[in-house]
Amino acid sequence: MKRTESFYLIPAIAALALITSCTSPSSAVLDDRTEAALTAMCDKLAAAKTIRVSSSRRSSPGFQAGIPFAETAKGSIVVRRPDQLAARVKTSEGGREIGFDGKQLMLVDLAEGTHSSAEAMGDIDRAVSGVQALYGVTPPVAELLVNRPKAHLLSGVKTGKHLGTESVEGVVCDRLGFEQEGLSWQLWVASGDKLPRRISFDYPKGKDGKLRTLTATLSEWKIDSVVSDADLKVTVPSGSRALEMISLP
Repeated sequence: MKRTESFYLIPAIAALALITSCTSPSSAVLDDRTEAALTAMCDKLAAAKTIRVSSSRRSSPGFQAGIPFAETAKGSIVVRRPDQLAARVKTSEGGREIGFDGKQLMLVDLAEGTHSSAEAMGDIDRAVSGVQALYGVTPPVAELLVNRPKAHLLSGVKTGKHLGTESVEGVVCDRLGFEQEGLSWQLWVASGDKLPRRISFDYPKGKDGKLRTLTATLSEWKIDSVVSDADLKVTVPSGSRALEMISLP
């Protein structure tokens, strides 16, 4: 699909480093406070039957392929485990929607008047891994919303350490830093309710020598609230033009 990068929260190569096999064992070396905060967060997210969350993000110029300028976005994501997800995003480039129903991933670009779909069988974890690897498309904040978030987050991570506490929009958080090959990222986990409030990525310098960065802030968490079929439905507008999703080389 043309401009599928606009749906990313993480660019293709960085996401491949984060989102791999659901069952791959982690060899990450974490300090005790990082292990405790990350485990508490992941256990709470994994136990949720449904999730609603709002997000806002800003990426640096060139962070996402084909977008040579800084981009901002705000949106909402709804999850009903094990295999349904819908995200609605308004970016500086226009509105976009993404949905997964256990069988198919649907992308709708409202600004361009186009849509694409791809077969994606299985639960959220398998669909995210498969579609990302094949097409380079990742639903917003997918690494936090999969059924097994800890396995996804730690895949490829070499070290993790506690960087102290910091307030995110008035919420005191444990700030965690992680290193893996070609990628540094940080996670802010609320000290109280153990939910993630921010995640950021520092991507290797490009040809111009500039570091690529992205920061997403998460708010309005609702765990195990009622999620209807209508909440998860992504509708293709009348007149939208179908585009084929092109697999990565």
